Amino acid sequence: MSAHVVRVPNVERRLRPKTTSPLLVVDRGKSGEPMNGISDLVPLAELLALVTGGRSAATEAAAKIMEHGEATFLLARDDLHIAARHELVRSGVIDTMGRPNLGRASDLVSVCQVLAKIATPVASPLHEPRMVLSAPPGTIQLSDLERLDALVLDVIRRATSSLVIGGPYWNDAGFERLNDVLIPAIRFRNVDVTLFLNPLEGGYQATLENRVAELQRAGPIRVRWFVGPQPTMLHAKFVIRDDEHGYLGTANLTSWGMAGHIEAGVELMPGQCRRFVGFLAQLEGANLFAERPL
Repeated sequence: MSAHVVRVPNVERRLRPKTTSPLLVVDRGKSGEPMNGISDLVPLAELLALVTGGRSAATEAAAKIMEHGEATFLLARDDLHIAARHELVRSGVIDTMGRPNLGRASDLVSVCQVLAKIATPVASPLHEPRMVLSAPPGTIQLSDLERLDALVLDVIRRATSSLVIGGPYWNDAGFERLNDVLIPAIRFRNVDVTLFLNPLEGGYQATLENRVAELQRAGPIRVRWFVGPQPTMLHAKFVIRDDEHGYLGTANLTSWGMAGHIEAGVELMPGQCRRFVGFLAQLEGANLFAERPL
């Protein structure tokens, strides 16, 4: 491979033909040969794109891995992140301690950059919005397309420019699930996130504010608190991305709402998303939401 310069944010490395470090243990593929070809990194680059929410974000993540190893972004422990770490080790990008192999990691950056310049096919919109459901564990079997939590997390994972998320009630376990896809959207894709929240009573408010602060450490987000007259409240539960795709339903974005209680929701299409986001703007214009809770 001829020498060339790869430039990514805060990173500039000159790539040269690689030599295998005697200190690096590289796993071997099915053929028994070390996983050290550039083509072997394409599936890993696509997996990073899935984890971070897009091919451009994968390039930035790969650059950070080259500098800092896995500690840069593999903070969550959902199935995708576990799979990504396994492939990073298997492909020789990091060692089993999470430390980067600079030559191999810079190859991964190059692969991610190339893929980022290739247009991905756009899926045809569904003719009929799907209904999604949740039920008590162990009662009925739902397909992946019917699962309410799958739609909520997918909407967040696919966001490229904006996310509007709201609901009346929250819990720690629910945030743990949301943060696996929400924090990468904020940190790596610079998605503009707006949260619509109800003030809660007692210790629940402190818990909610702590969770909001955790998201704010990942990047700037906008928080709007309901300040309308009692006993009215924000009761809708919704997640909308890019004004074109979303979820609206009965389930609070809690662990029980997404996978526990009997709940139902629908997938929102572009026209519905734009109307609902416009509706929220009208409510803000009517002074029903403010930057701080009362």
